[in-house]
Parts: sequence; C-alpha cells; structure tokens
Amino acid sequence: MGGGGPHFSRTGWSAYCARKQATPEWIGANLKKSLHSSVDFFMKLGGYPLPEDQLREAGKESNRKSSAFWSQIAENFGFMDGIVARKKSALVFVNWNSDLTDQVRLAASRGSGTSHSAWYEGENDGKVFHVSINASDEEMGEVAVRALDACRPNYA
Repeated sequence: MGGGGPHFSRTGWSAYCARKQATPEWIGANLKKSLHSSVDFFMKLGGYPLPEDQLREAGKESNRKSSAFWSQIAENFGFMDGIVARKKSALVFVNWNSDLTDQVRLAASRGSGTSHSAWYEGENDGKVFHVSINASDEEMGEVAVRALDACRPNYA
C-alpha cells in the first residue's frame, strides 16, 4: 500500500505480503498506518502555485521510493521486474481528506497497459467504496478487499 496522489508517498508507510497471508485485520491496520503517516504535499506547500523545484525534487524522490517498493515485490514474488509486478497487480485509489471527513474513499482500478486507471463515469457503479477511518482494522480491511475484488487488473 502506498500513499495517495499522483506520486508514491515519500513519507508514508508502505507494506505488502502474500495475499493468502493478508488478513482483513492486517490490510486494515496497514492501510490506516499508511493514511496517517502520509503527508499531503500540496497542502504542505500551501496550494497553488507549487514551487517547480520542490515539485520536481518530490517527483524524483517519489519515483525512487516507488521503484524500490515494486522491485522488492518483484524479487519476493518472482516477477521479472517492478514494472511487471505493478502491471500484474490490482490497485485501489485511496483518498481521505482528514481535515474534512472521517470517510476514506477507495476506488477500484482497471489495468491500462503497464499502469492502472480509474473507470469512466457511468462505469464505476459498484467500484467505489467508503469506510470511516475510525472503523476497526478488520472492517477497514474488508472494505479494501471488496475494492480489490472490484478491480480489473491487466491479467483479468
């Protein structure tokens, strides 16, 4: 699980394990830890316009962290490389505006070449889920599993 936004979290928690070992409690606890430890770079810099030099540096750091994360997954699960691991994985877009709500939004993705994309409006019925950040780890994890099950990865 990585952080939100268009970049991999530079400050947040990221974790993975084999799906058969990932209980709803484990998924929920790690998702909450990821959400609580991530920093909203946009808000940290005070909104637009974002300083290009800081944005560029954040992108580089984000890419390094993302590459290391996916390389570890590739190595541990026998994928050729991080790109193949990412391509063959289900991905859920997670959004939580902690200043405004306790509701976490989880949106299932669909595979798109070597990446993932959201569903078009009108196609996303049954693919967007909400859960309170205050829910139990098990409940948070169960909602995340439903979102993962609604994904259409590249291998599907």
